[in-house]
Amino acid sequence: MRTTRTCSSCGYTADYASIPLADAHHRRHSCDKHRLAVERDARRADRARTRAPRACIHPRSQHVHGTRSAYVKDRCRCSDCTAANTAVSRTANRQRAYGRWQPLVDAGPAQEHLVALRAAGMGVQRIASLADMSVSHVRELAAPDSAHRRTRPSTAVRILNISVDDPRAPRSCVDATGTRRRLQALVAIGWSLELLATELVRRPSSLRRSLTSLSVTARTAQDVATLYERLSNTPPPRDNGVQRATADAARAHAVAHGWLPPLVWDDIDNDVPPPPAATELLKDDVDEIAVERAMAGDGIQYADLTAAEQAQVVHRLTDRGQSLRDIAGQLATTKRTVSRQRAAAGPR
Repeated sequence: MRTTRTCSSCGYTADYASIPLADAHHRRHSCDKHRLAVERDARRADRARTRAPRACIHPRSQHVHGTRSAYVKDRCRCSDCTAANTAVSRTANRQRAYGRWQPLVDAGPAQEHLVALRAAGMGVQRIASLADMSVSHVRELAAPDSAHRRTRPSTAVRILNISVDDPRAPRSCVDATGTRRRLQALVAIGWSLELLATELVRRPSSLRRSLTSLSVTARTAQDVATLYERLSNTPPPRDNGVQRATADAARAHAVAHGWLPPLVWDDIDNDVPPPPAATELLKDDVDEIAVERAMAGDGIQYADLTAAEQAQVVHRLTDRGQSLRDIAGQLATTKRTVSRQRAAAGPR
């Protein structure tokens, strides 16, 4: 039967499994030692009550009170942070006793992944932001002669969880192939660089540099991709003569430079461009359905046709005896354009 004994001199209290054990052991306690322990606990409690929490001094990390991070990094000694540090220390000691303590792991996989991320164009600052780490720490790990042979498991997991396809920093550089092809495709269907620059809120000269550069910023690539999704199935405005002339000039410029329209690409970022011979076939290809719809006045305009289709429609309508005015009105173009098309074909 369990029993409890309390010392009348110092107040020491202990619980024993039986009365004989209590008689044998309780009288062996030290009253002086117990009094010192009580005084020490009282002093610690007083310090904990009067100790004000220390604010985090790391604006990017924002350590939370009641965690070991705040205890170590911010040197906060409030009761919550101290208790959290004590709990973590006890866990670590227990794992050491069991032989399970592994505070560090091999840093090789994390360093190889950093090399792959850097090769894909992701900057150190962007990696540090995605991994919630300091820039200096990422630089140390990414250095070619890095001495970090081991690192913390949490650090390795944060780095390995970053994907090459994660959004890039707006100013980081990416391959310009997709951006260049999208701009060329929009020009090929009649959108001039000036109109595209207006849509992107950029200068035409800046857009021309994107057409010739090997790399562009991630922000430019994203803006052009969004614009391409919006305009790739939309013809440019042709409400007046100036707009029609601008669209025709853009299409002619694209044909002269061999720029391909949107329908040619399945995956505009990764497709291999067709050989020049195939490109010429695309320019001269005639869609008989489109020609018949244009001749029937079924909503197909001159600008919607390829160069070969334009020639076929004008010549067939001419053979029917329609005048320049009638053909121009039916195809939503100018009489001068129809006249040039007739002259290019010569007498029939």
